[in-house]
Order: sequence, then C-alpha cells, then structure tokens
Amino acid sequence: MNSIRNFWKSSLVGKVVIGGVGLLVLCCLCSIPIAIMSPSTQTTEGGNTSVAEVEASPINALTEKPTDAPTIALTDTPEPTETPLPPTATEDPNLIKPGTHLVGVDIQPGIYRGDAGDDLLNSCYWARLKDLSGSFDALLANDNSIGQFYIEVRGGDQALETHCELVPLASLPASTSEFPQVIKPGTYLVNRDIQPGTYRGEAGTDISASCYWARLSNVSGEFDALLANDNAIGQFFIQVAGSDFALSTACELERVGD
Repeated sequence: MNSIRNFWKSSLVGKVVIGGVGLLVLCCLCSIPIAIMSPSTQTTEGGNTSVAEVEASPINALTEKPTDAPTIALTDTPEPTETPLPPTATEDPNLIKPGTHLVGVDIQPGIYRGDAGDDLLNSCYWARLKDLSGSFDALLANDNSIGQFYIEVRGGDQALETHCELVPLASLPASTSEFPQVIKPGTYLVNRDIQPGTYRGEAGTDISASCYWARLSNVSGEFDALLANDNAIGQFFIQVAGSDFALSTACELERVGD
C-alpha cells in the first residue's frame, strides 16, 4: 500500500515538473516577438532592426509631429496715388491774338509790342484801319515788321489787323538790366530799350544788300513819324538823339560812342 502511494506521489511530482517546464517554455516562446518589436532591441548578427533604423523608418517620419510652418506676414498694400498733372500754363489776359480787333471794343488805344523773325520771310504783317471795307483807302498805316517792334493804336482807328501776337506795352515791366551795346534787327524805344549815342552798322555794297534804318518820333507807322531814314550800304553810322522816340533797323548795329 505504501508503495502505491509513493508511486502516485512520484508520478504527481513528475507531472508538476513536466507541466512547469512546459509553462516555462511557453512563456519563453511568447516573449520572443515582444522583444523583437521592442524599441530597446539591439542590432544583432541575425539582422534584427536597430533602434536607429526604427527611428529613421518612413513610419516614424510620418508619425513625427510636424514642425511649425513659417508664417507669412501680410502687410496692407498701399493704395496707388494719383500722379499730379503738371501745372498748365496760364494764358496772358493781355495777349492779343492774330486777327482783326475793334478798337475800343476788343482792344484799347495804346502802344503794343510784338516779336517776329529777323528777315522778311519771318516778318509780321500788321495794319491800322480806319474802316473795315478792305479797300486800300482803309489803311492808316501798315508794315511787315521784323524782330521786336511796336505799334501805336490811336483812338480814331476803327480796327487793328495783326498776323502775330501782341501785348500792351503798359503790361510789360521796364528792363532793369544795362542797355545793350549791340542790337539785332528790330525797333527799339530810346531810353527804354536802348540809350542815345552813335551806332555803327555794316551792309552790302549795293542796294539789294543795303540796310534800312529810321529814326522815329513815334511808332504809329505813319509817314510823318520819320525823323530820318536811309538804305545804307557798306559801313555806316547813325546818330540817335535823346529826343528820338525810337530807332528802327533792318540789320545789326553796335553802339560805338555818345
């Protein structure tokens, strides 16, 4: 009887031992994949994945927290400003434009100044008129003026015809510069534009190349305004008196003495 008991005990112990060994083996087998997937697995000769390779894998790259993207600062776009237009020239209210103007209506009596070219092709035609008939008898005075020139419009005139712009002499400031010693072709008021004295000119040697000049008592353009005149050739001189109203010349002159 005792032998049977001893055999049972030994058999039970063996089963326990065998069962315990099986359980241990089972636990070891279960622990193998856990160790392979663990981040702490070290690189082995068998080809196990290292920690560095796991961290650098695409799966980790996708699961990493994205860095903050740079913020683009939006600034207010300035509104386009309008480009200021250049100032427009103000028309001279005293300007007399080319045309025919009624005296006392469009223009007033007085002395007017104009500027033309230096030769007959660039001259300015003007005419003082006693009526508007257009006939030769309507002419009080006329001229094809060159350079700077003056016209005296009188109260008895019906109209003034001009082919260039004119301005009233009263609207022009007096010159503050010294009197010129050389003057170009034109008409000059004595003691305003030029000073009295002796002027020298040089013309051609025949009448076709002569230089017309005239000392004037006024600038009406009428025949009785002439104090003296000539079509000078070669070298010539003009003595301008202090009492002269104006000097008209068709060529350049130089003041050479009193």
